[in-house]
Amino acid sequence: MKFPKKHAVTFAVSVTALAILATGNAAVAQDARTPPPELQWDASSLAAVYDPPAGFYAYAPSIIREGNTEWIWTCHNHEERVIEDHIYMTKRVDGVVTESRSVLQASPAPAWDSFHACDPSVVAGRFEYGDTVYRYAMFYLGNDLDASAHNQVGVAFATSPAGPWVKYPEPLVTSARVDQWGAGQPTAIAMPGQPGKVLLGYTRGDTSTRAYVSTVDLSDVDGLSVSEPVLVPTAGLTGADGSDDYLNGFDMALTRNAKDVVVVREQHPYPLDNPWWIGPAVQVDLLSLENVLAGMGTWKPLGDIDEALTGFARNHNAGLVRDRSGRLVSPHGVEVVFTDSCSSLPTVDNPDWSQATCDSLYSYDLWSISAEWDRGRGH
Repeated sequence: MKFPKKHAVTFAVSVTALAILATGNAAVAQDARTPPPELQWDASSLAAVYDPPAGFYAYAPSIIREGNTEWIWTCHNHEERVIEDHIYMTKRVDGVVTESRSVLQASPAPAWDSFHACDPSVVAGRFEYGDTVYRYAMFYLGNDLDASAHNQVGVAFATSPAGPWVKYPEPLVTSARVDQWGAGQPTAIAMPGQPGKVLLGYTRGDTSTRAYVSTVDLSDVDGLSVSEPVLVPTAGLTGADGSDDYLNGFDMALTRNAKDVVVVREQHPYPLDNPWWIGPAVQVDLLSLENVLAGMGTWKPLGDIDEALTGFARNHNAGLVRDRSGRLVSPHGVEVVFTDSCSSLPTVDNPDWSQATCDSLYSYDLWSISAEWDRGRGH
């Protein structure tokens, strides 16, 4: 997710819709040799991925697949019906869950991440920290309040997907105000040909909601650097109602040829019934890597994952199935792992929880669905 807001009566709430910051830049020209690809979605590919026990939630997956093995990191509670976020690693072999456990937790107070650890994004590279060369970096949201506020983005390192994870002690993307949502929902991909550098995307929510990317050089973590943020364009993005949309709650992947960025992202507007803090659907979109780095261009929508496709009332907090570097696993298509939820009364303007028949937060579990590029347009 990203945007794990907490309701005053212990219901998890994501951020309310905020205004867009738009760019006025002209687009970098797309590669004229290859027309933008189309995706054909396969409703029959819908499959359950991970269903946490009763009283537990899981959402905002980051997925690495190698052969018949998947590692899925999620935002997950650790105690039954307690809203205090850990990061869990769920391992699947041949589609069967073989283990699921907490691998990253809040730090002791007064650390910047002393309450929630959420929204993981795992990518491989070469990251030297202290006397160790680590193979994996996990970017994550942390905060120090029992609230959806003062979120910041940090990083931890491991030599294998199973961990253990060693945290860098300070946040990479900061937020000073404790009365604003802050910065979070990180997503990271390895920069092509640069194993110590990562393109980090994230959401910032203060006076508006918008998305940024920065290049993070982690080749020597003790001397790490983070580039100036680039505002990600929103042109071309469409909401669940067909209107222009803004960007938050997104996961990135590179196409196999490393020319384009694919995102899966939260759609708006948010519904009026419970849960009104998550979108009804997610959209898959494509933009050239060149344009993303320049903060220019127009996204091409590739399809919506919505109730008409899945049968679920809410389809939200999704991740793309990637290889360890952050590229799509297959050149033939896209696979998305998303979170579903039930819905019911109450409504946002009449929050009488006695009417609720849907315990929405604790209905969050993970499903997958796939699409293939049109024939002749492998990417």
